[in-house]
Amino acid sequence: EPPKYDDYEELERKYWKNITFIAPLYGADVCGTVTDDTCDIWNIGRLGSILDYVNQDYGIEISGVNTAYLYFGSWKTTFAWHTEDMDLHSINYLHFGESKFWYGIPPRFMRRFERLAEG
Repeated sequence: EPPKYDDYEELERKYWKNITFIAPLYGADVCGTVTDDTCDIWNIGRLGSILDYVNQDYGIEISGVNTAYLYFGSWKTTFAWHTEDMDLHSINYLHFGESKFWYGIPPRFMRRFERLAEG
C-alpha cells in the first residue's frame, strides 16, 4: 500500500526516495486476461485488430503482441523503460488499485535518455 500523501508530487518524491528499499511484488508476462471469454465488452484478449490475421491466416501466435499479457504489481513496482515490440502501440487497463504514473520519452530524445540511463 502506498504511503500517505497530500498530492501526486509528494507521492512521486517518496517513490524515488525509497525505490531501493524492500523490493515490491511484481509479476510480468503472464499469458491471459481477467475478462471472461464470453464477454464481448472490454475483453483485452479479443480486441479485433489487424494482428488477429497473423494468427488466423498464418497460425502465428506472438505472446504479448497478438495475445494478452497480464502484469501484477504493488507499491513501488517499476516496469523497465522500453520500446514496444515492433514499435507497436500497447493497451494498458488498470483493473484494481491506485492510480499509476506513466513516463514517456519522445522518440527524438531516445538516444539522449539511453545515455543518461547508461550513466
